[in-house]
Amino acid sequence: MIMTAKDALLLQISNLYSFQDAGFTAQDCEGFVPVNRNVISHYLNRLCDEGKLVKENTRPVRFYLVNHAAGLVSANGDADEPFLTLIGSEGSLKEQVNLCRAAVNYPNGGLALLMVGESGVGKSHFANLIHRYAVHQQIIAADTTLIELNCADYANNPELLSATLFGHVKGAFTGAEKEKSGLLDLADGSYLFLDEVHRLSAENQEKLFLFMDKGYFYRLGDNSTRHTTRVRFLFATTENTNDVLLNTFRRRIPCRVVLPAFSERPMTERVALVEGFIRQEAQQLQRAIQVDVTLIQDLIASPARGNVGEVKNRIKVLCARAWSQQKTQTAGPLMLSPPGVDDRESILVAADNGRPLLRMEDVADARRLLREFVDSANLKLFSRKLEQRMQAHYPRTLEPDCDSWLHQRLQQTVTDFAERTGVQISPALRRTLILSVDYALLCTLSEEDIESLHQASLWTAQRAQMLADEFLETLHSQVTAQPLPLLTPLLHTLFHTVVEAEPLIQGVVVAHGNATASSIAGTANKLLGGYYLKAFDMPFSVDTRGIIDLLIRHLDKIKNGSGLVIMVDMGSLNDIYREIKLHLHSDLLVMNNVSTAMALDIAEKIQMRLSMQDIVDSIKGAYEVEARYYEGIGRGNKIVISCISGAGVSQKIKDILQRHLPEASDLDVVTMEYDELKWKLGRADTALNGTKLIITTTDLDAGIIPFVNVQQLLKEKSTQLWQNYFFNLLTPEQLQPLIDDIVKLFTLEGVASHLRFLNPSVVIDEVDQIIKQYELTFTLHFESYVRMTLFMHIAAMIERLMINETFHHRDSHLLAAQQQAFLHAQQDIFAPVLKKYRVELSQTESLMLYELIEPWVTF
Repeated sequence: MIMTAKDALLLQISNLYSFQDAGFTAQDCEGFVPVNRNVISHYLNRLCDEGKLVKENTRPVRFYLVNHAAGLVSANGDADEPFLTLIGSEGSLKEQVNLCRAAVNYPNGGLALLMVGESGVGKSHFANLIHRYAVHQQIIAADTTLIELNCADYANNPELLSATLFGHVKGAFTGAEKEKSGLLDLADGSYLFLDEVHRLSAENQEKLFLFMDKGYFYRLGDNSTRHTTRVRFLFATTENTNDVLLNTFRRRIPCRVVLPAFSERPMTERVALVEGFIRQEAQQLQRAIQVDVTLIQDLIASPARGNVGEVKNRIKVLCARAWSQQKTQTAGPLMLSPPGVDDRESILVAADNGRPLLRMEDVADARRLLREFVDSANLKLFSRKLEQRMQAHYPRTLEPDCDSWLHQRLQQTVTDFAERTGVQISPALRRTLILSVDYALLCTLSEEDIESLHQASLWTAQRAQMLADEFLETLHSQVTAQPLPLLTPLLHTLFHTVVEAEPLIQGVVVAHGNATASSIAGTANKLLGGYYLKAFDMPFSVDTRGIIDLLIRHLDKIKNGSGLVIMVDMGSLNDIYREIKLHLHSDLLVMNNVSTAMALDIAEKIQMRLSMQDIVDSIKGAYEVEARYYEGIGRGNKIVISCISGAGVSQKIKDILQRHLPEASDLDVVTMEYDELKWKLGRADTALNGTKLIITTTDLDAGIIPFVNVQQLLKEKSTQLWQNYFFNLLTPEQLQPLIDDIVKLFTLEGVASHLRFLNPSVVIDEVDQIIKQYELTFTLHFESYVRMTLFMHIAAMIERLMINETFHHRDSHLLAAQQQAFLHAQQDIFAPVLKKYRVELSQTESLMLYELIEPWVTF
């Protein structure tokens, strides 16, 4: 039956989106079938009519497979739910909020809950939200109030605290002239919130857990009349509960919520809290507030001892002082700045609600998008979706008085980055960069997911990765030093679209001073409109040794085979080369007394794609500086083989390599004693010039020369080996048989140790032919570790057949159709060996082989 284009489209959608909840658009499906987007939209609507898809009327329209459509309503959530007003409810406080919801919704009175955290982290605010949530869920009546008591107020009078909690009868103590109910009575049907619960005496803790257990209590002064109420409990403390609460009391509180300090909250949440408090003051004063940027940065960055509460009070005091000083100036906004600071960059906070950084549903959408990317590793699709969401959430023009502090700083970060690197930032790229930072700040992914993203972006151009590092450095100096591991792979992808993929000579400027190198390199990059020079600003206290250490760290990160030009303001050029030579991937030119004119000239030559030799020739006599040119140790063409066990194994590997190298190859294969190789590597001996790869049987510090040990050749996938070590030496088709022969070589020794009388060299060749016949018959290729397992198993099996020690315990088992097909094919594969040794293959032995090979075979 011929598959229609519509059915083919549904098949592609099912393969890609069956395990994802984010849905897809018509644009996402382009390329799935050979029709235009209008026809794809038509097919998608037809599939909706047939009940195979569900669509959501958003812009653009999103479609979902029917098994994911049920989650749409729950994903959108309840907009009136009190916890959604809490900053961080979908971020750093998500687990805490979910636990609070669970405690409230638990049947038969809910669960008691203890909040732990430093003073000012928001425990009282959480208690109010829990009460409001219970009302919202119609678990308690709407006319109930949250009853609160700070136990510290009665810490020195436990009896009075007992009377306050449980009530008292007339005459219970001096001054008790009549019976009085307590807070347990007032909280009937609602919540009782006991703050600073660690100040509760042991006796009162015992009374309270008795009530929580039994449901009744006695008033102070009366041990005979029981009183019953239905009370839900919330507790809060700043102390270690194990030290201050009785075990019996602590066990009655099953839910424990730890609230983070202000400094531990993500930066986006700190920004939102600060802006929210300033906006509250603007509403209170009925006046817009102009806030100095450094003041906001200080409020966000400072580790406030009083946490959220102290930050709120600081803002209130700052506003009060500004109001007092500027109350006669009725026109214009209220100016908020540090003492003695005038005419600085600032932002305007209006008295209305303003524009949020990102809505909570946007955060969930971002997480879904990133999960899709991790699952599919489709960078092109991800970039397109990121752009779509950027356009959906941000207007084309961002007015300064409408932006948050964070977005103003991000705008400035992008501008400074462009000035520093010379990269042309289009409006679309600017918006995408800002949204990428938002995603990285807001989304929490596992280390495994982030590593998947990072691995998926390693194909990007080296200059794209260097630009990502430049952007992160600018971001850390302008906005936040908070690590953003998720941002790195996103930036790799984005910058890959704006740089030339072809490798260029790398220029580096190193100079002492706060911004000397940045100024020189930035000027050259900006004038030439591209990223040609990397700058390193060095403190005046740093000597040549410090410059060398910095350059080594930089060189270890890059693998540029086109050449490197280092321009320094001072230092011994010979010392620099001597120390960094083992870390070089290419030719090196070192120049001192760097100037803007020199940097501009070198950058222009890089832009013109001059070779290293042409650049060296062009600078002769052009500057009154010292310049040294060093030919890279990477020139030439050779593979070095060295084995710690001796020259015998090295020679065998060399023979294998030479058999598989193309006839036209100019690669030399040489063997070298292990100690001699180590000695030459340590001195960057010229004998290693032109070494493209070193192969050894042990790990070795080979500097920048690519190095692979035999264990990797035996264990890693051939695609990985080709990408990492052989991509410029052999084609993938040439590499695979080479690896197979190396596997055979090292398997021979293992087989020899297991055989009792058969000749290992003869058997290994016969097994090799059997494995190749398996591969031809089933159209596959075994990975190296599977191949080694088969060598060992089949060789041992042949000997078992020869000495009649074969296995028969499964000979009578009924066979499935796949097993029958396998055994039938296997008779032909083993026919030459069975005929030669005059043996028969039992069904049990065949089934053992089937189980070894079955995961790799498609029947």
